[in-house]
Amino acid sequence: WRLPTVLVVPVRLGSIGQAVANIALAKQANVNLKGIILNCQQHTTAADLENLAPADLIMSLTRVPVIGCLPYLPTWPAADGLATAAQDLEWSLLW
Repeated sequence: WRLPTVLVVPVRLGSIGQAVANIALAKQANVNLKGIILNCQQHTTAADLENLAPADLIMSLTRVPVIGCLPYLPTWPAADGLATAAQDLEWSLLW
C-alpha cells in the first residue's frame, strides 16, 4: 500500500538493536518509513532515556528521524495525557 509509516520503539534494554533491526527489515520490504517514536512503558527519567534509547544514536545508525518520545502514562486510556504528549512530537520531521 506504500502508506507512510511510523515505527514505535519501546524504551527498554535492547531498544537500539530493536530499532536498527526493524528499520532494516522495513527498508528491505520497501516500507514507506517516515520516522520513529520512542514509547516509555514505565516511568523513565531523562538519564534512563538517554542510556536505553538515545535518539541521536538511533538516528545516526538508521538515518530515520526520531520524532519524539511518548512518556509513560500510568492509567490507560489517558486520552488527555496522550493528546498532550502527541502535541510535543516533532511531526514536521515526517514531511
